[in-house]
Amino acid sequence: MHGEPGSGKSTLARALAPRIGAVVLDKDVIKAALLRSGIVEREAARGAYEVFFAQARALTAAGQAIILDNPVYWESVERHWLNISDAAGSPRILIECVCPDREVLLHRLSSREIVESQPRDPLDLIHHPGSTPTAFQPRLTLDTTRLLDDLVAEAQTFIEAALQLPATPTTNPQPLTTTTRP
Repeated sequence: MHGEPGSGKSTLARALAPRIGAVVLDKDVIKAALLRSGIVEREAARGAYEVFFAQARALTAAGQAIILDNPVYWESVERHWLNISDAAGSPRILIECVCPDREVLLHRLSSREIVESQPRDPLDLIHHPGSTPTAFQPRLTLDTTRLLDDLVAEAQTFIEAALQLPATPTTNPQPLTTTTRP
């Protein structure tokens, strides 16, 4: 999963995961735990990514399908999820969430239940210098102002096509790795 904060990545990931038999790894949950333990922001961010990708590698090595929930604005993040996909023998699948209605995005940020690492202030959406969104293709870009059920169905169809699975698989699907940003 990929997209800016408030774009709907986590909501879509949590709704999609049971439909495809995946576990959601959310970098914000890891970073928030590090912040609560007293680790400063800069170190918590670095540590959260280390834990995030180590856990992703461990789960995929055990044959578990995963959805990585964090934005992909750094080349190193993209490189890590691509390597994890390759090691798992999974196709590289990227679903990007966008919320083109800034009023809706601002409402989401100000009203959502958040963990300590998630921004609530729209000024926090300014990206770090040197960061650039992933250029990875192919990707499915979803306007998350649409109905969640429709988004889940479209994402599931995209994933099934990438995995070349029948619409109703009779066997266990291959490991799946997707990406999102915090």
